[in-house]
Amino acid sequence: MDLPIETNRLQLTELTQADLTAYEKLISIPEIAAGAGFNLVSNQQMLGAVAKRQITTPNSFGIRIHDRLVGAILLYEQVGFDHQPDPANLELSYFLHPELWRQGIMSEALTKLIQELAVNPTIETLNAEVFSDNQASMGVLKKVGFQVKTTLIDPLVGKEKTIYQLALH
Repeated sequence: MDLPIETNRLQLTELTQADLTAYEKLISIPEIAAGAGFNLVSNQQMLGAVAKRQITTPNSFGIRIHDRLVGAILLYEQVGFDHQPDPANLELSYFLHPELWRQGIMSEALTKLIQELAVNPTIETLNAEVFSDNQASMGVLKKVGFQVKTTLIDPLVGKEKTIYQLALH
């Protein structure tokens, strides 16, 4: 996939070590921390370790507006039934600075990324987990074509999650 990926309003770029400070600030915002589960990390040092791991993982994309990191989209290989990473089925995670919510930015970024991923014949599905009380995030997933797969109770926080899936081929 060729980066950056651009739309009229934003750029998707690879996250790098140079983004670490801005990324840590983003995931420390209470609304982002609660929605993405970062609030479960018990101290700032651990949060920093999580941030370092996430920005160095392949398929970690920064969402930028006017060169400012305002969000991220992370893709992870799901663990298959054989307990091995499954590169055909990816788990999607994302977040955006709250001051930019409800402006269609995340839908725009995901739509463009999905178009790029659909060109790759080896990627079959994208999956996403969302706390069931996060109506805005569920709306984003529906808007870009995801379908509800199931619901479950998250064992770490005891809250209901909705699992979404998008078939790329």
